[in-house]
Amino acid sequence: MTQYSMKHLLTFCTVVECGGFASAQAALGMSQPAISTHIRDLEIRLGFQLCHRGRSGFSLTEKGELAYDKCRLVLNNISDFEAELGELRNNLTGTLRIGLIDNTITNQAFPLHQAVETFFSRKNDVSIKLEILPPEALEQQLISGHIQIGIGPFQRRDSILSYELLHKEEHRFYCGKQHPLFSLSEHEINWQTLQQHRVSSRAYMQNPDLPGIKNTAYVSNMEAQAMLIISGQFMGFLPVHYAQSWVDSGEMKAIDHLNLSHYSSFYLAMRDSPSIRNIVSVFLEDIKTTLPALDTRERLEPVL
Repeated sequence: MTQYSMKHLLTFCTVVECGGFASAQAALGMSQPAISTHIRDLEIRLGFQLCHRGRSGFSLTEKGELAYDKCRLVLNNISDFEAELGELRNNLTGTLRIGLIDNTITNQAFPLHQAVETFFSRKNDVSIKLEILPPEALEQQLISGHIQIGIGPFQRRDSILSYELLHKEEHRFYCGKQHPLFSLSEHEINWQTLQQHRVSSRAYMQNPDLPGIKNTAYVSNMEAQAMLIISGQFMGFLPVHYAQSWVDSGEMKAIDHLNLSHYSSFYLAMRDSPSIRNIVSVFLEDIKTTLPALDTRERLEPVL
């Protein structure tokens, strides 16, 4: 494949991942007319339209969606090939592609940023691509090879992926300052009281049973969940570390006395393969060294 073709593939994938031509300018270091020319040239070579662009915004055609998956796979394979050559020279090189569940940065029990710091403090020629994704998207990206490592509370299991327990995250049941239950004491709140109010859930989480309580709102991430709770119209579960700032400021409180708290297990997921890229194995070791609070035997227990 010529360098000219590579530039076209990279331009196309970057535009898709940035959500449009304007957003891709900084990432590519190119003007919009130059980006448009690259996309048009690639469409001519392929013989079909990849995307719609104009006043209505950017969107992929049906064939464009399929082409993106194949183009990204080619670029990832080239990156992995370069990493393999680097390993032969005993160099850390290539692209480290990681997918992570949202809003983990406030979790002091899981300091992923320390693993990143440790990894990049070494002499290396590695670039990193870190994406925040919901668990179902993490699995899809792992299966397709778009990412090498996925970290999140996976509820389902895919046979071609391996899972290792990393840590457990405590969740509590919260209401906001504007909610009718916020000012009530513990003895005034029971199951019958809760049944009179609305609950919001994250669609990808399996929450503990709440007898007689029906979910009337579903969200895709923790930020949306927190927003509904702060509105005072909904109650719901949040990780303790994420809710703490609102608890400290008096915007939320946890309803603790009904034993509603539970723990969500975080797993490290990868494609089940006998060989692992050197940059991936080194980063895995860096992750494990940042989790001293969790017993090693528990952390490395495989999920069957």
